[in-house]
Amino acid sequence: MLKAKGKYLFNDDKRFFYLADTCWGAFSSIKMPDWRYYLDTRKSEGFNVIQINILRQWDSSAPLPNREPFAVTEYDNGNYEYNFAEINKQYFNNAKNMLQEMKKRKMTPALVLLWGNYVPGTWMSKFVKNNTMPFDQIEPYVTYVVKEFKQFNPIWFVSGDVGFTDNGKQDPSVATKYYREVLKAAKAADPDGLFTFHINGESHDLPQEFVKQIDFYSYQSGHGYTGQNTAFTIPLSLRGSQDFQGPIIDTELCYEGLTKMNAPTPERYSAFEVRKAAWRAVLSGADAGLGYGTFGIWPWNDTVRPEQKLEPNFNVQLVPYDWRDCLKFRGANDMGFLKNFILKYAPEGLEPLEHVIKDNSSVRAAESSHYIFIYLPIAGIVNFSQLGLKVDHCKLIDLKEHTVMDGKIQNNTLKLLPITEDGLVVINKD
Repeated sequence: MLKAKGKYLFNDDKRFFYLADTCWGAFSSIKMPDWRYYLDTRKSEGFNVIQINILRQWDSSAPLPNREPFAVTEYDNGNYEYNFAEINKQYFNNAKNMLQEMKKRKMTPALVLLWGNYVPGTWMSKFVKNNTMPFDQIEPYVTYVVKEFKQFNPIWFVSGDVGFTDNGKQDPSVATKYYREVLKAAKAADPDGLFTFHINGESHDLPQEFVKQIDFYSYQSGHGYTGQNTAFTIPLSLRGSQDFQGPIIDTELCYEGLTKMNAPTPERYSAFEVRKAAWRAVLSGADAGLGYGTFGIWPWNDTVRPEQKLEPNFNVQLVPYDWRDCLKFRGANDMGFLKNFILKYAPEGLEPLEHVIKDNSSVRAAESSHYIFIYLPIAGIVNFSQLGLKVDHCKLIDLKEHTVMDGKIQNNTLKLLPITEDGLVVINKD
């Protein structure tokens, strides 16, 4: 069972680096043979967590037959209405069978108790076609699912993609009221559970009453074209001005293959851009783990079953890939490489370095007991003096190719080496 101790998660006193794949729509959309194949693939790549929405994901593919969590009435205009007092036990029994497959593979589920579309006044209200959950149904629903699923030792996401900032797009007072009830009911049903909140992208505003009750801080640097620096600015702020001393995890990096939200022209995030967010996050304080995703697995797009089409309210420009193709994306192996590297060379953790390269905040650096690490999103020369360092020898890892080369240093400056994308400088302090 996972526990939070200090700045990290541990499994039976062994450091646990949270490496999650995101499969929000799993319970409603995946048949068991496909689920086993998917889990086996991700397990082989080093993933140890799968992030799942317990209820139907509002912007995922249409559910399989009898894969609704509650009794449902569907309307001709595409809307649907749940009777939240009438639980579909077959749905939850199937979910338990899926979680049992994860347990066989020693993988941890991270389960969202109540996604934002079930809460009134959230930013996604204008997109959703289902009804929101009545407040008096929260306690019986949460109590039921927590008691059913706690045998699998999950991580509990209290919220799903909801922020608590009054930015004109959401009502934080209603969200606070709802999630206060969710957290209260969940902790009563699983007092030894591990709890966090899944906050909407580029935000880290969590009411202090919730901060005091979480086991780790989850944020998402998300998918905004202009907001990718939040991968490192958020953990720096959490460790700095907010003095949060628990584990920090970027549980939603930009998804590989997804539309770059608000980009001037239609573009997709590449494996390089996912790596950039990941390395800058872990070197800036979010070194307890990461959440990866692909545009095709989280909504579970299955082109073999065209009747299981994506919901018409899908709010991104570009079409998703088939989930099978997503399993071939190289970003997953990059994340496995990062996880193994951190556990080998910084098992006791990392401390961000305050100095950054002049006029280039995208370069991030941190140190462990024996090493200094400098992430270079663009291949180039590095003047170590700007980081307050005197360096005679170093290694450089090509993060695209996962190859290692000796650095060439002259006058305390690392010369350009043949790396076409990003690299990691490794300096042995000993």
